[in-house]
Amino acid sequence: MEQFDEDVQLDGLIDRLKQFIGANPKNASAHYNLGVAFMRKEQLDDAEFAFKLALELDPGMVEAHINLGGLYLRREMLDEAIASNRKALEINPRAILAYNNIGFARMLQERYDEAAEAFDQALELKPDLIPARLSLARIMTGRGDLKAAAGQYEKILEQDPGFALAHYNLAVTCLEAGDLDRAAEHYRQADELKYPVDPDVGRRIEAGLG
Repeated sequence: MEQFDEDVQLDGLIDRLKQFIGANPKNASAHYNLGVAFMRKEQLDDAEFAFKLALELDPGMVEAHINLGGLYLRREMLDEAIASNRKALEINPRAILAYNNIGFARMLQERYDEAAEAFDQALELKPDLIPARLSLARIMTGRGDLKAAAGQYEKILEQDPGFALAHYNLAVTCLEAGDLDRAAEHYRQADELKYPVDPDVGRRIEAGLG
C-alpha cells in the first residue's frame, strides 16, 4: 500500500513538472527534478533524457552530473559513470557522492586500490558516510588486512550501534582473525538485531571458544 501511495505521489509530481516545463522549457532545475522523479520510478531512460536536458541548459549543475553518473552505475555502464562523476568533481572538488560513486564503479571493475582511494576521499570530507566506510572495510578484508577492516566496522558502529550488518561483518572478521571473544559478542548482537546470521559462523565461534 505504501508503494502504491508513493507511486501515485510520484505520478502527480511528474505531471506537475511536465506542465511547468511546458511553460518554462529552459528551466534546468525542473528538468533535473523530473529526472530524479523518473529515477525513483525506475524509468531510467526517461531519467537519463531529463538529466541530459538539464545539463544542456546548465553544464555546471553538479547534482545532475552525479545523478547521471549514479544512473550509469545502476546500468553497470562503469566508464560512463566514472566520467560523469569526474565532471562533477571538476566543478566541485568537494562533491562527496561523486567520490562515493567512483568508488563503487571501481569496485565493480575490480580496481580495488582506486576504489579505496575514492572512498578515502569521500570519508575525508564526510567521516560518517557509512556506505563508503562499509565498502572500504570490504576492500580491506579482500586484501587480508583484517585488523584494518575491523577498525572500519568499529567506526561504523560508533556512528550507528544498531547497524546489524556491521555487527555481523565484524563478527566474521574477528573470527577469521582469531579474536573469538569479540566474534561471539558481535555475532550475538547481530542475531539479537534480527540479522540473518549464518549458523555455521556461530558454530565455528562456539567450537573455537571450546
